[in-house]
Amino acid sequence: MPHSESIRVLSRMASRPSRRQFFRSAALTAGAAAGLDLTGFPARAAERADSRGRAKTISIFHTTDLHGRILPTRTYDGLDDVGGFARVASCLRRWRQECPDSLTVDVGDVVQGTAVSLHSSGRLMIDLFNRLGYDAWTLGNHDFDWGPEKTEALLADSACPVLTANLERGGSRPGGFAGAWDKVKPWTIREVGGFRVGLIGLITPGLPFWLAPETLGGVAPLDPAETLVRAVAEVRGEKVDAVVVSGHMGWRFNDDYANPVRTVLRDLKGVDIYLAGHSHQNQPSWMLHDVLCSQASYFGIHCGRIDLTFDLATRKLVDRKAFTLLMDDRFPLDPLVMQLARPDLAASDAELAREVATVTNRISGKGRNSGVAKLICECSAEQLAKHGTRVDGVFHGTFGSGDLEPGKLTVGDCWKIIPYENMLVTAELTAAELAIVLAEDGKIRDSDRTLWPFEITRDGQGQVTRIAVHGVAVPADRRLTIAFNSYDAQSGGRRMMKTSEILAAPAAKRTTSRIDTRTALISELLDRGTVG
Repeated sequence: MPHSESIRVLSRMASRPSRRQFFRSAALTAGAAAGLDLTGFPARAAERADSRGRAKTISIFHTTDLHGRILPTRTYDGLDDVGGFARVASCLRRWRQECPDSLTVDVGDVVQGTAVSLHSSGRLMIDLFNRLGYDAWTLGNHDFDWGPEKTEALLADSACPVLTANLERGGSRPGGFAGAWDKVKPWTIREVGGFRVGLIGLITPGLPFWLAPETLGGVAPLDPAETLVRAVAEVRGEKVDAVVVSGHMGWRFNDDYANPVRTVLRDLKGVDIYLAGHSHQNQPSWMLHDVLCSQASYFGIHCGRIDLTFDLATRKLVDRKAFTLLMDDRFPLDPLVMQLARPDLAASDAELAREVATVTNRISGKGRNSGVAKLICECSAEQLAKHGTRVDGVFHGTFGSGDLEPGKLTVGDCWKIIPYENMLVTAELTAAELAIVLAEDGKIRDSDRTLWPFEITRDGQGQVTRIAVHGVAVPADRRLTIAFNSYDAQSGGRRMMKTSEILAAPAAKRTTSRIDTRTALISELLDRGTVG
């Protein structure tokens, strides 16, 4: 999430406003600062070169973390009727009319996150990128969630290069991959308005802490800082006029394991623009190590734009500006997007409305051992058993979905309970090792992970002193088969590293099933008919 230079830093909007009025005010204020009219477009669009023809401006439009959103949605803070790719497309069309010398780039996490995208295995989003003429997109971590076959299909369908330099697969690097993976390139060069722009892609190094090796299909991230040094040298060797990095690593006050943006850009010469993603922040414009950075929030709620101005005589980059624009009701739903998406939208709407069970009594979703947590665990165990794998217990949380009220429960409700397609992973652990897992989880703030069906006793310091089932203590050396979701099995974002190490040991006999936790919930509820 970056933007900066001319060196002018523009459009500093709050990352999480809470009201529509604030959003709209911030958007219009940012537009005024950037020389825009009240619709968010250049007030003097025709003047893309100065009055004496000494300068030329080109534009780069960027999106990130769309997560398969086609229709307007709501922000994390409750602002309704904003975003969605159908509105983004309207903005892109208007900007391109004003700024024909332009590129369009996405910074990753394109497909996973909605039923409509899952229905098409992500192909709808890639088709829309193709139809809208995207110049490049970057792989995000969630673009691997559905397994290697679906990732490869997305790559094969893409009409533009998929820029991700810091990957390794089968001993090869981007530019040397075979098959559909050949679409993945470390960088590309585009000529825009007579100027050569180098585009470089990076993915977050956090992949192995979220996704199982079998889900990644043998892909592993490389150090983004070292990779970028090499890529910048190669691109600059092609005599480009500007270098733009599209990095699925985003804005943070400080670097973390998944977003090392400051480290990546530190002491690096030759990068003009950094387009950020992953962290779901709206950060229209900031300077970092003399690099203009920008991040366009998430779900298409904002669309981002960079304006680069070159001196025509010297071909030097003399000005950089960045801003993001709120995709609210000023932007209609794009007719082409809606036409192409209509069949998948209709199918997903019908699926989400499908009733799976009747809730007879209110089921609490708060805290460890809540009714919702137990329901997830029970359904996971039953579905594994029906597919030939019996487990002694399940370790799972609720994703903060809240209570289930009496009445009809739909597939859409199950999506709210479990929003991710995490697979069920089974492993053999001793009761002593389970105590380590529980102790590690106990240090995670607000975790509601539940070890079902066991009774857990802790001392005053929160240490596990007893694991029992039906009132009978389980001996410390007894081996138990426990199911986890794949995210937790991979360390839950480095918060459960001891758990990940225990499951990786040969004695654990770790196995990834072909059942994801949401499908397990839906299938078992359909079998039961009633819950609560």
